[in-house]
Amino acid sequence: MKKNIFFLLLLNLSFAFFCQEVELLNLTVDKAVEIALENNISIKKSTIELQKAKIADKFSWNSISPSFQAGGTYTSSLEENSDSFSITGTASLNLSTNLFSTMRSARLNYESGLMSFAEAKRSVELSVRKTFYGLLYEKENIELQKRGLETSYKQYQTNQEKFSNGKISELDVMTSRVRYEQKKPLVESAEITYRNDLSSFKQVLGIDQSVEIELSGNLDEVLSLKNISFESLPVSQKPAPEVQSAEKSVEIAKNNLLASRFSAYGPSISASFTLTESNTHVVDAATRLATSEREWSDLKKSLRVGVNIPLDGYLPWSSSSAQVQNSKKSVESAELSLENARTSVQIKTENYLRKINQSISQVTSLKSNVQLAEQTYSLTQTAYNYGKTDLLSLQNASDSVLSAQVSVKQQAYSLIGSILDLENLLGLDFGSLTK
Repeated sequence: MKKNIFFLLLLNLSFAFFCQEVELLNLTVDKAVEIALENNISIKKSTIELQKAKIADKFSWNSISPSFQAGGTYTSSLEENSDSFSITGTASLNLSTNLFSTMRSARLNYESGLMSFAEAKRSVELSVRKTFYGLLYEKENIELQKRGLETSYKQYQTNQEKFSNGKISELDVMTSRVRYEQKKPLVESAEITYRNDLSSFKQVLGIDQSVEIELSGNLDEVLSLKNISFESLPVSQKPAPEVQSAEKSVEIAKNNLLASRFSAYGPSISASFTLTESNTHVVDAATRLATSEREWSDLKKSLRVGVNIPLDGYLPWSSSSAQVQNSKKSVESAELSLENARTSVQIKTENYLRKINQSISQVTSLKSNVQLAEQTYSLTQTAYNYGKTDLLSLQNASDSVLSAQVSVKQQAYSLIGSILDLENLLGLDFGSLTK
């Protein structure tokens, strides 16, 4: 008896320990985004690249930092039995007119890195939000498929009773059973797809596969949206990210043009200061003793200043002149890309608005189709119970209800995706158009 009690106690403790090991994570879409931004690998790599650009910007002035060198030389003359030792210290400095453009280039690259980092974060957030709502759609689709499966099973049971009472033929019973069996693989397939996509979602979030996820939310939040016009869009203080990137490219191209001009026409200055001190003494060949005391010579100081003025830039066929001309063309190309980016953003915005408003109209229509399909099924079921219609009509009516419900959810998911794409295009906070 005591052994049995001990065994049951041990079993309960083991079960409790196992239950504690299974972690359940309740996720909203905002919580999922927060986790992804902390753990996502691509964001961590973008952070490293941004840190490298920041270091380059912080020390972009280092070309004007003096260069210091120190050296020593020992010389022994075997013929004159003398040796000498000297110490030299040199400080040099190089100044060029492209120092400003070099520092400006580092600053622009860092600012471009900031934009790329922000874009990487937005890309991850966009992916997480789309995947989250996609999983919600799959989850609700599974529920609808299960509901349709349950309806088919109930119809099969009802037909069995009717056949036992002699009200319908055995063929109707077999047909309803086949209909029920055919819907089982659809539910299983939907569940497998959901589990596979959920595993991929965990990888994006950077969480362990053993963690159980419970998604909190639904697609119904967009079913009551009204049409969105261009004038009703939130006003942003900054241009769209695509336009910002094009503007930064223009700045970089102009700075490159300035750098090429400095290199072609600007003088450079070099300066160096050297200190030298040496010591020489003679050694007696017989005694190997110094015949003169070791004394350091006078300290020698030298200053060298040079100016280099390039002249090749004034020759139209020189490489320096060609580089300046190419840089000018690069500026023109970047300005054209900026103009094209502004036009592209405007066109994409109008296209997304048309797509969103069309989806809103379709959602309204599909919701009406659901109501109509449900009423039709109810009437068809009543007629079938009274023997006024056949089983095929009832099954078609049931399928119409399921199809209409799935279409609403699918259109809601498509609408959310279009809204997220528009928010990403304009650089708006995600969710601002659905509030």
